[in-house]
Amino acid sequence: MTPEPPPAAPTREHRDRALLSQAAALLAADLSAGELFERLISLLAEHVEASVVFVALMQPDGRLTIEYFYDHGTIRRYPHIVVREEGARSLEVVRTAEIIWGNSPQQWSPGVRVPIDSEHPETDDTVSAIFVPMQAAGMTLGCLSVQSTHADAYDLEQVELVAAIGRYLAVAAQNKRLYDELQRSADVDPLTGLANHSRLIRELDIAVRTATSVRPVAAVMFNSVNFAMFNDLYGYAEGDTILRRIAQALQEVAGEGTIVGRFGGDVFLAVVAHRSKADVIAFVEQACARLRELTYSGVASPIPISIACGYALAPIDAPQRGDLVALCVHRTRLSRKQGGRPIGEDDIDAYDIHGAYAGIETIVEGLLDRDPYTRVHVVHVNAMAKRWTEYNLEVEHADLARLLQASLLHDVGKLLVSDRILVKPGGLTPFEYTTVQRHAEFGRNLLAPYPAYAEVAEIIGQHHERWDGLGYPEGLSGEGIHPIARAIAVIDAFSAMVLDRPYHRGIAQEAALLEVERCAGTQFDPEYVERFLSWRREGEHVGVA
Repeated sequence: MTPEPPPAAPTREHRDRALLSQAAALLAADLSAGELFERLISLLAEHVEASVVFVALMQPDGRLTIEYFYDHGTIRRYPHIVVREEGARSLEVVRTAEIIWGNSPQQWSPGVRVPIDSEHPETDDTVSAIFVPMQAAGMTLGCLSVQSTHADAYDLEQVELVAAIGRYLAVAAQNKRLYDELQRSADVDPLTGLANHSRLIRELDIAVRTATSVRPVAAVMFNSVNFAMFNDLYGYAEGDTILRRIAQALQEVAGEGTIVGRFGGDVFLAVVAHRSKADVIAFVEQACARLRELTYSGVASPIPISIACGYALAPIDAPQRGDLVALCVHRTRLSRKQGGRPIGEDDIDAYDIHGAYAGIETIVEGLLDRDPYTRVHVVHVNAMAKRWTEYNLEVEHADLARLLQASLLHDVGKLLVSDRILVKPGGLTPFEYTTVQRHAEFGRNLLAPYPAYAEVAEIIGQHHERWDGLGYPEGLSGEGIHPIARAIAVIDAFSAMVLDRPYHRGIAQEAALLEVERCAGTQFDPEYVERFLSWRREGEHVGVA
């Protein structure tokens, strides 16, 4: 029996077809981009003479970087080597979409050689080289290069084979970019470019699971105060601009390990992972300071963009994500009541109110809940009234009780002024201004039915009268104005200047004092101005925002 001849060795054509078939199979497999590129480069190195194989990809910022590198038997995935030098063959291939190859450096690089490792050019031992464009969907996405230390290593068929592999790699790169883009769109808020609600929830869940009391995870919520009124007054396009500015400010202060996103509407959330409580507080202070710098360019003057902030830590304040977010929402509401001061404690809602208010507790509660600006202002005036009497504003016992009551309730008439006017982020029309002016008489009328507060009602009705008789509502002048109303007029005006209002950012204390001093004898009783200036400049005083 004649023995069968041994099987014929596979021809080069068969080997090339086998390589392309394997490449196609890899492209269809469920592999990550890194695994796919590594497998394809390894296959190519087995079928073609190669000491070096690399894939260089164009990045969104226009740079060309080597992302997969087979270097004399070692594969380096994602080395991120930037190809910068003029004359680099891979840059030329991407620019022209033409193949460059040759079996000697004079053929493929007639000019200056540009080694991959520019710091160690002595390691460049390439003699033969192929550079092919990676093209998909009509775009050149990068360059594939195969190189050998031997002369005459390649022919035209091998160049075509490498070019075919380059097209496979281009499809893989294009698919990865499309996937990354879809993933990004699923995780990113399209208006601000920050993380969206679903990603914030996912990141917070992951972080909370590994939080400890020493390295907690903080959820920090930021809420724009009266943002809806910006939309109503200036339009939704301007409202979107404000949201983008808030997002940019938060992104600027977010350090490593902090994810900032848009939680929904005008609410933003920062996830500060595995930092100490002191680090969290430092971040909150830095973020709030940066946000306080934001203003909207109104018609007359810059309008503050006011932000409330509440934060909580896991597992210290709440063990689960849902409880943590709920606590942030609660504390952010408290922050709104306190004029935007960041709130991170459970008992922070406590505040000092000076004076007795038996019988009108509901009115006091309504005033303090009127809006954040009114609340902060009346509490501030009330505190200053008490501290001023302790320094040089001498009043009788009965008058002290009325001073404290009137200092808190002086703006109670604003309960009858609509939100649309009172917290409007911009200048008032003549009609709106006249309506606001009526709050003094509104307040007097609100308290008039309570006999125990008859004199307080009179004071409230006069706190916008002027020493020169040009005030309102009755045009009283000089000593015809109740002395307590004259005192409250000074601290009311000072507080209105130094605190943020819906229509302007607060000014420095000394600038406000100079304005009070300038108005002595016209708007204000000069004796009270002298005493007030002495207290604010020389005595111990309550801090101002």
